[in-house]
Amino acid sequence: MEKKKRANLHFILYTFGIYLVIVGVALGVDDIEAVFNVMGAICASSISILLPCFYYIMLMRKQGQQKTVKYYVAIAVLAVMTPYSIFSVVALYVNP
Repeated sequence: MEKKKRANLHFILYTFGIYLVIVGVALGVDDIEAVFNVMGAICASSISILLPCFYYIMLMRKQGQQKTVKYYVAIAVLAVMTPYSIFSVVALYVNP
């Protein structure tokens, strides 16, 4: 029962934290277009490139299957594309 109470407390704290971040961004941003651009860039790169590689790696580890070339390619794609996708979002808002 203690584990369930702790899980409920974590859920409430995380929800409150996310809400505070959302309110902070809403108060700090002058133009909503910037928020939509950042969210679109993050979601598009995550859905199309990063998440499939991550799920494949985790599935291979969980099932204990032998690592193949595809496994190492997925790790390489994650290692290269994660910083690139973060940089591409940040570079839009950094003044030259």
